Amino acid sequence: MVRVRVSTIVVGLTGKPESSAELSTGLQIVGRGRVTWAKKMFWLRNAPYTVGPWAHDGQIQVRLKFAEAAHQAKGRKGLDPETGLPPAAAEVKRKLTGYRAPNRMAPEEYPSKIRRTAYTAKDLETIARRRGITV
Repeated sequence: MVRVRVSTIVVGLTGKPESSAELSTGLQIVGRGRVTWAKKMFWLRNAPYTVGPWAHDGQIQVRLKFAEAAHQAKGRKGLDPETGLPPAAAEVKRKLTGYRAPNRMAPEEYPSKIRRTAYTAKDLETIARRRGITV
Protein backbone atom coordinates (compact mmCIF):
# COMPACT_ATOMS: atom_id res chain seq x y z
CA MET A 1 0.00 0.00 0.00
CA VAL A 2 1.26 3.45 -0.91
CA ARG A 3 0.00 6.87 0.17
CA VAL A 4 -0.01 9.32 -2.68
CA ARG A 5 -1.53 12.61 -3.77
CA VAL A 6 -2.20 13.49 -7.36
CA SER A 7 0.43 16.22 -7.14
CA THR A 8 2.97 13.55 -6.18
CA ILE A 9 2.29 11.71 -9.42
CA VAL A 10 3.07 14.86 -11.35
CA VAL A 11 5.87 15.97 -9.00
CA GLY A 12 7.93 17.11 -11.96
CA LEU A 13 5.38 19.86 -12.51
CA THR A 14 4.73 20.79 -8.88
CA GLY A 15 8.29 20.96 -7.55
CA LYS A 16 9.14 19.49 -4.12
CA PRO A 17 7.39 16.21 -3.20
CA GLU A 18 5.12 16.19 -0.14
CA SER A 19 6.33 14.88 3.19
CA SER A 20 4.86 11.75 4.76
CA ALA A 21 2.84 13.94 7.14
CA GLU A 22 1.33 15.83 4.21
CA LEU A 23 0.52 12.54 2.50
CA SER A 24 -1.32 11.18 5.54
CA THR A 25 -4.54 12.83 4.36
CA GLY A 26 -4.11 11.91 0.69
CA LEU A 27 -5.16 8.90 -1.31
CA GLN A 28 -3.69 5.44 -0.93
CA ILE A 29 -2.90 3.23 -3.88
CA VAL A 30 -3.68 -0.23 -2.57
CA GLY A 31 -2.24 -3.30 -4.29
CA ARG A 32 -4.17 -6.55 -4.42
CA GLY A 33 -1.62 -8.38 -2.27
CA ARG A 34 -3.37 -11.07 -0.24
CA VAL A 35 -6.83 -9.95 -1.32
CA THR A 36 -7.09 -12.93 -3.65
CA TRP A 37 -10.71 -12.27 -4.56
CA ALA A 38 -9.94 -8.81 -5.99
CA LYS A 39 -10.21 -8.55 -9.74
CA LYS A 40 -8.16 -5.34 -10.01
CA MET A 41 -4.38 -5.19 -9.51
CA PHE A 42 -4.74 -1.97 -7.44
CA TRP A 43 -7.32 0.62 -6.41
CA LEU A 44 -7.48 4.01 -4.70
CA ARG A 45 -8.92 4.73 -1.26
CA ASN A 46 -8.89 7.51 1.31
CA ALA A 47 -6.08 7.27 3.83
CA PRO A 48 -7.18 6.70 7.41
CA TYR A 49 -6.89 9.92 9.37
CA THR A 50 -4.82 8.33 12.19
CA VAL A 51 -1.76 7.63 10.02
CA GLY A 52 0.63 10.11 11.64
CA PRO A 53 2.58 9.62 14.90
CA TRP A 54 0.58 12.37 16.62
CA ALA A 55 -2.24 9.89 17.29
CA HIS A 56 -1.00 8.79 20.73
CA ASP A 57 2.08 8.31 22.93
CA GLY A 58 2.27 4.53 22.49
CA GLN A 59 2.58 4.91 18.73
CA ILE A 60 5.53 7.28 19.18
CA GLN A 61 7.20 4.83 21.60
CA VAL A 62 6.88 1.94 19.15
CA ARG A 63 8.23 4.02 16.27
CA LEU A 64 11.25 5.07 18.33
CA LYS A 65 11.92 1.45 19.37
CA PHE A 66 11.61 0.45 15.69
CA ALA A 67 14.12 3.11 14.63
CA GLU A 68 16.54 2.13 17.40
CA ALA A 69 16.40 -1.55 16.38
CA ALA A 70 16.84 -0.81 12.68
CA HIS A 71 19.86 1.45 13.35
CA GLN A 72 21.61 -1.38 15.19
CA ALA A 73 21.94 -3.23 11.87
CA LYS A 74 23.75 -0.33 10.18
CA GLY A 75 26.58 -1.48 7.95
CA ARG A 76 25.57 -5.15 7.80
CA LYS A 77 25.11 -6.69 4.37
CA GLY A 78 23.43 -9.80 2.98
CA LEU A 79 20.63 -11.73 4.61
CA ASP A 80 20.35 -12.83 8.23
CA PRO A 81 21.02 -16.60 8.43
CA GLU A 82 18.39 -17.14 11.17
CA THR A 83 15.47 -15.35 9.56
CA GLY A 84 16.42 -14.96 5.89
CA LEU A 85 15.58 -11.25 6.16
CA PRO A 86 17.74 -8.21 5.43
CA PRO A 87 19.76 -7.24 8.54
CA ALA A 88 17.61 -4.25 9.56
CA ALA A 89 14.37 -6.23 9.21
CA ALA A 90 15.84 -9.16 11.18
CA GLU A 91 16.96 -6.82 13.97
CA VAL A 92 13.54 -5.19 14.13
CA LYS A 93 11.89 -8.59 14.26
CA ARG A 94 14.14 -9.72 17.13
CA LYS A 95 13.76 -6.54 19.18
CA LEU A 96 10.07 -5.84 18.61
CA THR A 97 8.58 -9.34 18.78
CA GLY A 98 6.43 -9.23 21.91
CA TYR A 99 7.24 -5.56 22.64
CA ARG A 100 4.34 -3.59 24.15
CA ALA A 101 4.65 0.19 24.45
CA PRO A 102 4.35 1.33 28.08
CA ASN A 103 1.84 4.05 27.15
CA ARG A 104 -0.10 1.99 24.62
CA MET A 105 -3.74 2.72 24.06
CA ALA A 106 -6.33 0.06 24.85
CA PRO A 107 -7.53 -1.57 21.58
CA GLU A 108 -11.14 -0.50 22.15
CA GLU A 109 -9.96 3.15 22.33
CA TYR A 110 -8.18 3.11 18.94
CA PRO A 111 -9.49 6.05 16.89
CA SER A 112 -9.66 3.78 13.83
CA LYS A 113 -11.98 1.40 15.71
CA ILE A 114 -14.20 4.26 16.86
CA ARG A 115 -14.29 6.00 13.47
CA ARG A 116 -12.70 4.37 10.42
CA THR A 117 -12.62 7.33 8.03
CA ALA A 118 -12.21 11.08 8.24
CA TYR A 119 -15.78 11.64 6.92
CA THR A 120 -18.78 9.47 7.61
CA ALA A 121 -21.86 9.45 5.39
CA LYS A 122 -23.57 11.74 7.92
CA ASP A 123 -20.65 14.23 7.71
CA LEU A 124 -20.83 14.23 3.92
CA GLU A 125 -24.61 14.78 3.99
CA THR A 126 -24.09 17.80 6.27
CA ILE A 127 -21.42 19.22 3.94
CA ALA A 128 -23.63 18.60 0.91
CA ARG A 129 -26.57 20.40 2.61
CA ARG A 130 -24.33 23.39 3.44
CA ARG A 131 -23.19 23.60 -0.17
CA GLY A 132 -26.70 23.14 -1.54
CA ILE A 133 -25.87 19.82 -3.23
CA THR A 134 -28.76 17.40 -3.68
CA VAL A 135 -28.29 13.68 -3.89
